[in-house]
Amino acid sequence: MTTVGVAMANRGERVNYLSLALQARSTIKRLSLLTPPAEPSSELRSALQAALNSLSESRPQEGLHSRLYDEGGFNRFEEIRTIEEVIRVLSDPNPKSEIERILAKNYTQADVAATVRFFSALENRALYHYDDPSLTETFR
Repeated sequence: MTTVGVAMANRGERVNYLSLALQARSTIKRLSLLTPPAEPSSELRSALQAALNSLSESRPQEGLHSRLYDEGGFNRFEEIRTIEEVIRVLSDPNPKSEIERILAKNYTQADVAATVRFFSALENRALYHYDDPSLTETFR
């Protein structure tokens, strides 16, 4: 691939990481307004459902990559990779139960806090990749 082609591919990767960070930030803001027993807004429900779909593994031995083409989840390679990285480093690596309780409107403030921690870690990791100097555009 030519240098220009590599730069264009890297630009696309960077956009995907930035998009994920912005989605995570939006979800964090919506979660910060949520107090039990309030019902999550439709935008928050959609974001939580996408995360839940991405965290739910139908075939755990194949990992999250097996869900790459599922609708309603995080579909891009960069999104899946970032979620996998976050799951590896969090002390509560799978916030699935907390997200399910929020969606079922049977949640506590602790569930909201755990979900905020997950999305904060997701945002931070996505921004780390977005700022990765190896993805900067270079033209020769």
